[in-house]
Amino acid sequence: MSSTNCYTQGYSPATLSSHSSRTIHSDAAFLIPHIKPTDRILDVGCGPGTITIGFGQLAPQGRVWGIDISDHVLDQARSLVANNRDLDHVTFHKGDVLTPGGLKLNDGEVVKEGTFDVVFSSQLFPHLGTPEMREGVLREMRRLVKTGGIVATRDAAELGFYPKVYGLDRLWTGNMLRTLRMGRAEGERVFPGGEMPGLYHRVGFREVKVGAGTTVYGSREERAWFAGRNREKLAVGDPYRESWVRAGVDEGDIEEATRAFKAWEEDDGGWYVATQAEVLGWK
Repeated sequence: MSSTNCYTQGYSPATLSSHSSRTIHSDAAFLIPHIKPTDRILDVGCGPGTITIGFGQLAPQGRVWGIDISDHVLDQARSLVANNRDLDHVTFHKGDVLTPGGLKLNDGEVVKEGTFDVVFSSQLFPHLGTPEMREGVLREMRRLVKTGGIVATRDAAELGFYPKVYGLDRLWTGNMLRTLRMGRAEGERVFPGGEMPGLYHRVGFREVKVGAGTTVYGSREERAWFAGRNREKLAVGDPYRESWVRAGVDEGDIEEATRAFKAWEEDDGGWYVATQAEVLGWK
């Protein structure tokens, strides 16, 4: 199965805005102390490239590759480095780590084992629908990194909205999980962050370091941004809303979620937190 079949949320402006908010400091700070200026780094599922360019700034004497399955999002990523001579060592390529036989860049030859010093992904594994797919991807990431190199992943483990009165744990998180569970086995976890350390050990990393981070939206400005982006995703015609409809989410629930986000945004006591599993593995 290709990763192309796994990502169902689409690439609307609202979704890309959410992804573009991620930076090396917000989503890869745990990896920064381990990066050397000469490193060769691969960012798997790079999306619009906002984390990838951060790697480029930390490894100016190395090379940085970002890969994704979407031509559309890669075009946006490439626009970040266009005509920027300080980032001419950062390139973006179409690639799928679930390709049989190993990763190919731009439909070329299979990338050789041990090509990179660092291989990284952020929020990739929730979109891989089976344990076999997750294990296959992590094995491929391990293959791609050199002996002594690092594979690093950041994936959600749990998330929640406060106060609970607005019901967003059900209306947003519950329905998002319902959508992501389409085609998965009964009881299969969607947010695999808590299971990632065990997976690292299972695929053969010699050393594994486990940490945790958080994503928090609590200020008035943060709530307005987060709630606004999510209301846009639930607007009629947005691919994200369409993915909910395909999963059987009731139109009434979608409209109720939109209203709940507005009320939560206006509540000065409202906040959101996602617990993130931050894992480092040495080959």
